Amino acid sequence: MESPKHSQTKTLKKAMRRLPFPVAIATTAIGKKKRGVTIGSFTSVSMQPPLISFNIDKGSQIHDLIYRATHYAIHLPQPDQSSLCDHFAQPGQSSEEQFGNIDHYRSAYGNPILKGIPTVIQCRAYERFAAGDHTLLLGEVLEIEQDSESPSVLYHNRSYHTIGPETTKLKRIDKSA
Repeated sequence: MESPKHSQTKTLKKAMRRLPFPVAIATTAIGKKKRGVTIGSFTSVSMQPPLISFNIDKGSQIHDLIYRATHYAIHLPQPDQSSLCDHFAQPGQSSEEQFGNIDHYRSAYGNPILKGIPTVIQCRAYERFAAGDHTLLLGEVLEIEQDSESPSVLYHNRSYHTIGPETTKLKRIDKSA
């Protein structure tokens, strides 16, 4: 028989699949050790100071490295780059397997930067919070490289998507009249 807690986890996952999420790839390095991971929890938090947030599973290979890192980079791939999202979402890869065939360079902050991704946000680690089986990371935005105005990748119901046409705007009802 399924436990109530397991049932609630399954129900939450099913409900969250209905909500589209931005897809990003976080990369970091300390010395020669470098890692990357696909994240679906990326968001802007504050403008003053400029802060972003995302979370990392405590059991993931990147967790300990990104937790200790002073800097990391967030990459916002375009829909035609979703294969990179799949690549960095694969568990069990070594650093060499993650970066061996991926064109990249090290930024001035030491982060691996994936070439060809049009938007890269360089961050300084700002704060970390325990959040159940994940760690919530806040990063202070130091630099943004943006070469395109094209939309980034969205993840919805277990697959990648892009932004579709705008929905019809509803007329606002002015109740003060």
